[in-house]
Amino acid sequence: MTSNPGNSTPSAQTPPEHPQDQTDTDVILPDWAQELPSRRRFLSRRNIIIAAVAVVVIGIVVWQNFPFIPDPVKLARQPDVVFDTASTADQWTMNGRTLGQTRFAADVVSAPVGNLAWSVDAGPPTLAAPLVSDGRIYLGAHFRIAVLDADTGAELESLDATGPIGNSLALVDDTLYYSMPDRRLVARDVASHEFRWEYVMSDSTAGPVAVANGIVYAGALDGVTYAVNATTGELIWRHSTQGEVRSPVSTADRVVHVASADRSLYALDARTGQERARFRTGAALVAAPVTANELTYFVSGRQLYAMDADALEYPGQYAVTRTWSQLWLWGFPLPSPPAQPGDRWRLGPDYAEGITSRQKRTEGIISAPAVAGDRLYIGDTLGKFYGVDAITGEEQWQFQAVNGIVAPPVVVGDLVAFGDKSGFLYGLDRHDGTELWRMQLSDEIRISPVYAEGRLWVRTQDGQLHAVD
Repeated sequence: MTSNPGNSTPSAQTPPEHPQDQTDTDVILPDWAQELPSRRRFLSRRNIIIAAVAVVVIGIVVWQNFPFIPDPVKLARQPDVVFDTASTADQWTMNGRTLGQTRFAADVVSAPVGNLAWSVDAGPPTLAAPLVSDGRIYLGAHFRIAVLDADTGAELESLDATGPIGNSLALVDDTLYYSMPDRRLVARDVASHEFRWEYVMSDSTAGPVAVANGIVYAGALDGVTYAVNATTGELIWRHSTQGEVRSPVSTADRVVHVASADRSLYALDARTGQERARFRTGAALVAAPVTANELTYFVSGRQLYAMDADALEYPGQYAVTRTWSQLWLWGFPLPSPPAQPGDRWRLGPDYAEGITSRQKRTEGIISAPAVAGDRLYIGDTLGKFYGVDAITGEEQWQFQAVNGIVAPPVVVGDLVAFGDKSGFLYGLDRHDGTELWRMQLSDEIRISPVYAEGRLWVRTQDGQLHAVD
């Protein structure tokens, strides 16, 4: 029998024949589906550029809007040598005695009792309080710095100046730091009289300088506060306000407090000058801020304020609070707006009954306090002198002087001493305000007394310098 090849069935060992052309019957896939997948690199040049730009933008935003984050550029300018002008032992080497401007000499064997040792004429008066160190007095005077013997008042030498030295000096390691009317901030060797360095500011200064952690701080009449390397004279940072800065700064825990005539107290980072907080008031600030007890005390509108020394104000916080306050005043159903950051308490003068509104606008507290532990002491232009709880702001006692008080007091152990516009110098028991003694000097007292080497040193408006035992 002959088999039919057309009807034959392939065996299991014979592979089936492949069709020669099935193009017309296959499903055609799109090009993207027929391509092999490629590996995407995350660290491509494009992604690196985008990430770098993002980091720069975020960094700028953080830098500009979160000023209490340290500025790395200014941190790199910090001085290598750290020292300050804070008074030690029995000396007085800077305005306010301490970096916090507290005017408190704690370790005193015996306080002055009101006996005049000597008086000398230092020439035309300026507002510079004396410095006293190692038996010498350094006094800013008319076109010079007078150096006097602390025992006798005799003039030992004179350092020439280009104008009246109207601000208190600062002294450390045989170097005087001060500003001059020609806008120069200088460091001067007390032995050779040579200038170690000079820095030219944009305007003259009306307040004493201070040195803390190797940095000289000085405020100028154009509202700028300068921080300059105390060793080299190189600028570290500058901070601008909208009003004159006429008083020295106070420093504590890496924070600098600056009082400005633009009605604000500024809390700045001491190393970078960036604003940590700004406390706004209704009047210009001209007296020095004082920092103690983790608080900063300052005078505005003839009353004394206290705020937290480490207060922080977040970006936009003031604008939000101001809008909140306005809506609340209009009667919107909102809770009471919060106080400014760090606001603690305020102390106003004790006006007598019947005093006019006009007198209240012109009379009151205009000078800085002295702070000794948990007590502070301050006077007003009506002649009232107050002992106050420095933590709560509650008045503890009150004393009436003959005339108005326009200069800060000084605390010497258990004694608080101050002067008035009639030229009286008073010594009170600082615990209860009991008068221990008073003495008449040659003219009104507009500059705070200082204490060093067992004596009070008082400069009166007629140019006289008095030594009081």
